[in-house]
Amino acid sequence: MQRKGRILITNDTFDVILAILKYLEDSMDDERIDFSKVNAEALGISEPRYNRILSIMIEEGYLTGLTAVPIPGQTYDSYKAIDPCITMFGIETLKDNTLSAKALRFAKAIKEWIPGY
Repeated sequence: MQRKGRILITNDTFDVILAILKYLEDSMDDERIDFSKVNAEALGISEPRYNRILSIMIEEGYLTGLTAVPIPGQTYDSYKAIDPCITMFGIETLKDNTLSAKALRFAKAIKEWIPGY
């Protein structure tokens, strides 16, 4: 994993979901959310993977404000951002996983400090 600006670059699906949620949460004070900052290229993933992840996020209730755009000959929908917004469920998921990630890193650091563990 590497960082590009504020966005985490990764191929792991859950990391991509968290990066999108984090961006939406960080952008809540903005007059208009520039969803292009979390597009497939910015996240370092393919368009099909990106659109399938967006589909999952919408179906699971992580975000709202995107419209499916069917493309002839394409087996998945593309998405157009109308007024993207993180949901309360998305905020809770982001919070839970951010705390979990910090706890995991802390536990790994402790394990490295203890000889023979």
